[in-house]
Amino acid sequence: MDKEIKKVLKSWKTSLERYGKLDGWNFSQNLSALGDYLRSKQDSNAVRGIVRQIRDKAISQTLDVELMMSLIKKALIDDEPQIELQDDCQRVQKNGQDVRFRYETERIFGEKLRFKGGMLLRNFDIETESANDSRKVRRIVEKRMSQAYYRMRRKDRSVNPSNRDRYWEHRAIAFQLYNIGQVENVKDNSREVSTHWKEVFDLYTKDVVLKKKMAYTTEQEATDAIIQWKIDHPLDLIEMVAYKCSSCDKWHIGHNYPAACKRENRSISIAS
Repeated sequence: MDKEIKKVLKSWKTSLERYGKLDGWNFSQNLSALGDYLRSKQDSNAVRGIVRQIRDKAISQTLDVELMMSLIKKALIDDEPQIELQDDCQRVQKNGQDVRFRYETERIFGEKLRFKGGMLLRNFDIETESANDSRKVRRIVEKRMSQAYYRMRRKDRSVNPSNRDRYWEHRAIAFQLYNIGQVENVKDNSREVSTHWKEVFDLYTKDVVLKKKMAYTTEQEATDAIIQWKIDHPLDLIEMVAYKCSSCDKWHIGHNYPAACKRENRSISIAS
């Protein structure tokens, strides 16, 4: 949610708590800001629906203070980033781009690719598809995420984008390019150890899926990633190894489970 909208809602909340009415100061400007926010469609339908109710209640003839307070609190709570408790060292850390761009991710996950026969964009793996198709999907994701980033920054950025703007825009694009590429309905499937895929719970589909692993161009990049992994996960005692992937011809890293691999002898068959 935009900072200006949060400021309006918090000021109205304070006014209702102290005086039982909305402050008349800058009332018309606040209504105008809410209207601009609702037209921008930068948040989910649920959040914008609550803000729309707040706007409508504010201009109604009779003001229901308790209902207005309830709606404002709900709008502010729904927009707050969730807090995650990290396994290593029990550090408390706020979520990052997965929260900031969760609505853009939901939209992209629901988008279909005409040139791929209606295939969902979230299932497209740019590492294993043809170069021509990968370029098309990259352009789609770059456009969507660039628009999303500058919608979020339009209130507090200068006319000309700075290097900082370009850096965070590229970070947003890279996040979404990594986020796509998955296989659903994997209940009857399993994966080989050291493959292109990893089994994870996806927050957007609310199901266990096979997600593509982080790809590295060279073995040295993968080795450096292992070093960083050990720094970030000091309690993980299982050996990490780098290997070249037969699917994308790049390098991945993963835990070394030779004994488990021999016992289970698992494999996966994924349609292209």
